[in-house]
Amino acid sequence: MYTNLLDLLEKANREYPNRVAYKDDDNELTFAQVKDKAKAIGSLLCRYTQSKSPVAVLSSKSVDTPALYLGVAFAGCHYVPLGADLPPLRLKLILDTLKPDILLTDGKNQQVIESLDFQGTVVVASEAEQMPVDEEQLASRRRKMIDTDPLYIIFTSGSSGVPKGVVTPHRAVVDYIVAFVKTFGLDENVVFGNQAPLDYDAAIRDMYIPLLTGAKTVLIPKALFSSPLKLFEYVNGHDINTLFWVAAALSFCADLGTFDAVKLDGIDRVFFIGSVLHCKHLRVWQENLPNTKFVNHYGTTEITASCTYYEINERVQDTDVLPIGIPFENTDVFLLDENNQSVPDGEQGEICVRGTCLALGYYKNPEKTNEVFIPNPLHDNYNELIYKTGDLGIIQPDGNLAFHGRKDSQIKHMGYRIELGEIQATAGTMPKVDECCCLYKHEKEQIWLFYTGDADNRELAVYLREHLPFFMLPRKYVCLDAMPKSFNGKIDMENLRKRMYEDTAKA
Repeated sequence: MYTNLLDLLEKANREYPNRVAYKDDDNELTFAQVKDKAKAIGSLLCRYTQSKSPVAVLSSKSVDTPALYLGVAFAGCHYVPLGADLPPLRLKLILDTLKPDILLTDGKNQQVIESLDFQGTVVVASEAEQMPVDEEQLASRRRKMIDTDPLYIIFTSGSSGVPKGVVTPHRAVVDYIVAFVKTFGLDENVVFGNQAPLDYDAAIRDMYIPLLTGAKTVLIPKALFSSPLKLFEYVNGHDINTLFWVAAALSFCADLGTFDAVKLDGIDRVFFIGSVLHCKHLRVWQENLPNTKFVNHYGTTEITASCTYYEINERVQDTDVLPIGIPFENTDVFLLDENNQSVPDGEQGEICVRGTCLALGYYKNPEKTNEVFIPNPLHDNYNELIYKTGDLGIIQPDGNLAFHGRKDSQIKHMGYRIELGEIQATAGTMPKVDECCCLYKHEKEQIWLFYTGDADNRELAVYLREHLPFFMLPRKYVCLDAMPKSFNGKIDMENLRKRMYEDTAKA
């Protein structure tokens, strides 16, 4: 029914053109205005780049950002969101991999752009206001679009120290949005309170569900998530009734006793994802919002945001552990053992996914792509790709999937997926660091960095702040006289874990 995301935008423009789609503190846009802006941006981009090209987009969190992304799609290209708060060195790594002809900007963050030494053409979105929409060129590019064309590339943490670009096609996003809306019965009465940065895959729900339903998304200022009282007041003041936040945001509000000072009004649904939400925090939300539906989600960028969900229909206890649930419609989730064979019911295996939700792979990285996007090993009748998540799980007797950690060093922290190896690789580039090893203390949700060398904790912390985004920064730094080694000369991880859990090391 819908070939690409632009079909959803056209639907929105036909059915509810004058409804507000996006709102921030400074502005709001109706669906008709979003379409007009997007077509103008698309016409502008057609002058600078060919179809099927990546377009880097550096834009602030504002109502204009979704229009920029959709404008890239109108030009027959795929957008690559860049976070303005990321370290310039990380942005350069992304641009070095991408090698885009143009960088589209909303005209802000000029200092960030100058720091990148970008060799292509910087295109300011406001240029589109001075030129007519080229309907003929847009139509020509639209005719050549198919549902497997990329919509966006989002770069995630890479174990080598170089971020990986996950290429997601139109059909995956459309399929996910349609399934999500159908599963939870969302309609034009929904008002989302957006928490996720718009350069993060979690934001696709807040940006694109309105296109299908006529719902509205309110972009909550990032600063409010450090001030829960003001955050709750903001949610109440903007008639927000639906939240899809990372678990860390819910935990933060529960820990600080925010409900004791401000009551949330009119919240119908709370969806959450990311790192595990402890039930002691969920219970606080349930007690204060007794008529609200709570839903746990699980997924990664490679499977278009989330692939399973668990509706919580009873009051939880502090010691409960939430399952991650069942797959969305048109998605299959199953478990494989180390030999890529099916796992008997009740036994642990690697969580694998098949379906339209799969990404196309990693941009210009066939080796890594082929490691995790593999032919289905359960049959050889035809070429069917699956995605191996690297997460471990068990299917419970009631059919719900339970998460049991990572096979490797990848973690979920503050709602972000992080490769501990990238933190190690980055720390290892500091001249005063000899060896290093990064671990994650799940109970405390803390990243620990053990290292040897002449650097002190403060120097290393400052260095990493210059090279890594805030959500990848270690909480604890431990300088060792010597790194413990196993008999084969590798770092003795168990020794370090023992030190970490004994909490005897000075950090």
